[in-house]
Amino acid sequence: MSSARLALIQFSTEGVSNIKEKAYSLIEEAVKENPDFIVLPEIFTTRYFPQYKDDSSFELAETIPGPTTDEILELIKGKAVTIIASIYEYEKESDSYFCSAAILNGDKGYLGKYRKLHIPSAPSIHEVYFFKPGDLGHVVFETEKAKFSVMLCYDRHFPESARIYGLKNVDILFVCSATPISAKPIWQSELCSHAYMNGYYVACANRVGIEDNIKFLGNSLVCDYRGELKGTAGDNEEKIIVTDIDIDEARNYREKLTFYSDRRPSLYKDLAK
Repeated sequence: MSSARLALIQFSTEGVSNIKEKAYSLIEEAVKENPDFIVLPEIFTTRYFPQYKDDSSFELAETIPGPTTDEILELIKGKAVTIIASIYEYEKESDSYFCSAAILNGDKGYLGKYRKLHIPSAPSIHEVYFFKPGDLGHVVFETEKAKFSVMLCYDRHFPESARIYGLKNVDILFVCSATPISAKPIWQSELCSHAYMNGYYVACANRVGIEDNIKFLGNSLVCDYRGELKGTAGDNEEKIIVTDIDIDEARNYREKLTFYSDRRPSLYKDLAK
């Protein structure tokens, strides 16, 4: 049987003077559970700076690989664990800034990165000011435990991407999020729908607590391939969700899923217009 243990870290930056130090201590705590994967919220090393168009926030960006990825790899050195760590990225070659996720393994080191594809703009959410749309596409990663992909927060609103990952035959979709409380009515149903419609696990780690104008939703969750919840956190708590999942079960289910066999791609050309 092929199985995997997931650890999702939901934490607050409210009143925290050293966010990265707090996050690292939570990573160390999660590692004690012997997980195969650890997931962190979106841009986990800082407060949610896109609330304001403050040019000093560009100084928070760093290269990937870079200082934070090196520090995390030192924390998990020799451990059979993979961390999905969302970081504000600066790419020197193009002089560009991205909201990204580094994929880091305790045995094999840096495995690659994903860049957020869809960038939102709304009151108190000025992400288009700070992030360029991702240029790496729908990246798939693979370890001995599972084949997986990543979404970053707003990406989850796009079912086209969720289906593409299903067509790429992933076992798990990891979501790193910084989602406010206003999304609560559709939060769980949206994530679990992706899982059900595509036959894979969805594991989402979200921010929690209040940062100036935004109260973050929390409600991190793991949903199985049937669309059923396997683990959750509340909307006012810091928590490490530890959940065991059965990869073989999901693969067997996906092979029989009629949503794939009954697709008619010739009808979907309008999606690309």
